[in-house]
Amino acid sequence: MKVVMLIQESPEDFADRTSPAAEQYWEKWMSYSGAVADKVVGGNVLAGPDGAVTLRFRDGERQIQDGPYADSKESLGGYMIFEVESMDEALALADSCPAAASGAVELRPVMEMDAADAEATA
Repeated sequence: MKVVMLIQESPEDFADRTSPAAEQYWEKWMSYSGAVADKVVGGNVLAGPDGAVTLRFRDGERQIQDGPYADSKESLGGYMIFEVESMDEALALADSCPAAASGAVELRPVMEMDAADAEATA
């Protein structure tokens, strides 16, 4: 099964990416990424929420909002996709994720769709 780990980071985490603490920040992530590499089948680091744009359609009108879609202490900083046997295995992989200590991680199963399912939703 595939499970996506949505990585929610604090404002301090985003600041650490480019501050004097950047080396320590990235070392933690490189260590974690190396430890789970055999289970990772995809993922990306995302830029901070300051560059985000949110799009909605309400009453037929296009609405664009700068920034993240909701006020929160954490923002989506990235994601990893694991190939695992169970949600328990995904939880074990997420236990040592650096963001879990200062932000949060959300684990969500990926819906597997075959070609017929994809055509039906198109």
